[in-house]
Amino acid sequence: MTPFLYVSLALFVFWCGVFFLSRKTRQEQLVMSVIGLALSPGAILIASLDGTTADASIAGSVGIEDLLFAFAVFGLAAVIYQVVLGKHAKKLRGDRIFLSHPASHWLAHLVISLGIWTCVALSLTVVLALTAAQAVVVGGLLVGTYVIADRKDLMFNALLSGVFISVLVFAAEQIFFVRMFPDAAPAFWQARHLGGLMLGGIPVEEIVWSGVVGFAIGPLYEYMREIKLK
Repeated sequence: MTPFLYVSLALFVFWCGVFFLSRKTRQEQLVMSVIGLALSPGAILIASLDGTTADASIAGSVGIEDLLFAFAVFGLAAVIYQVVLGKHAKKLRGDRIFLSHPASHWLAHLVISLGIWTCVALSLTVVLALTAAQAVVVGGLLVGTYVIADRKDLMFNALLSGVFISVLVFAAEQIFFVRMFPDAAPAFWQARHLGGLMLGGIPVEEIVWSGVVGFAIGPLYEYMREIKLK
C-alpha cells in the first residue's frame, strides 16, 4: 500500500459524503467522476513522459490510488461550487440540436473537450518538454477560459471551484500524506520535476494544477448541458 493511497481514500470519503448529502448533484458528480476515471491512464502517461516516477519499472503504470484520486477529484470539482454555496441548476432556453438520444449530444461534446485537454497536455509535454503539472495547467486554463468566454455567468463557478479543490487537495495531502508519512512525502516530491517552492511541505505546483482542474471541470458540465446556476 503506497502512502499516497491515504490521500485518495480521504478524498473518496469526502466524495461519498457529498454524494449522499446532495441529491440534486448526484448525476453530475457521478458522470464527471466516471469520466475522470477513464482519463486517468492518459494523465499517468503524461506524467511518465516527464520522468515524474522515480522507479522506471513502474513508470506509466496506473495504481489504485491514481484511479481513486482522479475519480474523487473530478466528481468533487464538478459539484463543489453548487454544494458549498447552495446553488440550484436551471435549464436554459433554446436547446441546441440533439443527436438521437438527449445524452449523446452533451456527453459527446464533454468527452471531446476533455480529450482535447489531454491531447494539448500531451503535446506540450512532448514538443515543448513541459512537466506534467505545467502541461495540465496550460491545457486546463485553455478549456476553462473557453467555457467562461462563451458563458460569462459561469465565471464564479470556475474560479471558486478552483479555489475549493486546491484547498481540499492541499488539506488532504497535508493531513494524510505529509504529516502521516514525513519521510516518504519529501522523497515523493523530489522524484518529480518541480521548482522546489513548497507550501506546508507540498509543492506549489501541486496546489496550482489541482486548482486549475477545478477551474476547468467546475463549469464544464453546466456548459455542456446548457444549465444556469442561481
